[in-house]
Amino acid sequence: MEEYRKFIADLVARNDSRSFLNSDEDHAREVLVQLFQNAKSVVRIFAGSLCSSVPSSEEYVTALSDFIDRGGQIRVILNAFNEEQAKTSNLFKRLAYYSATGRPITIKRSTIKPYLANDREQKEVHFTVGDENSYRIETDIEKRTANCSFNNPTLSKIYVQFFEEIFKEADLVDLVDLFR
Repeated sequence: MEEYRKFIADLVARNDSRSFLNSDEDHAREVLVQLFQNAKSVVRIFAGSLCSSVPSSEEYVTALSDFIDRGGQIRVILNAFNEEQAKTSNLFKRLAYYSATGRPITIKRSTIKPYLANDREQKEVHFTVGDENSYRIETDIEKRTANCSFNNPTLSKIYVQFFEEIFKEADLVDLVDLFR
């Protein structure tokens, strides 16, 4: 894993636009932590519930928290939100805390199940976009495999636009109320 971590750090340091793959949960965690560490203003997340092992990990929660503490904004759409799971999640507890203190955290729910335009099987994808520059597109939501890049504004902006269209219509999740 150390070699993969160095590979990612090198891509970031060189502002390399190369697209690369991640093959499992451990690799997903590494990419997402780096995405939070390198984003400047906003991270957009389209996911199922954010209650699986990757977003529940200490590394993920810490990287997200550090990003928020640096003034970052979090925008999330969930298409499999589970209120009971969220109430026991350290990630959701942290997000609710930040939301209660007025930080720019917005969680919404939707029934949309996005897929890649050229996928005949219409296999559901999830994605995370840092600013309008970096992305991780999860092409297999069970195995956590994904296509990633830390410097591809062209593709990142397409996902941001798609995200924002869904975000307008999605239903707000009141994080503070969730923990009352």
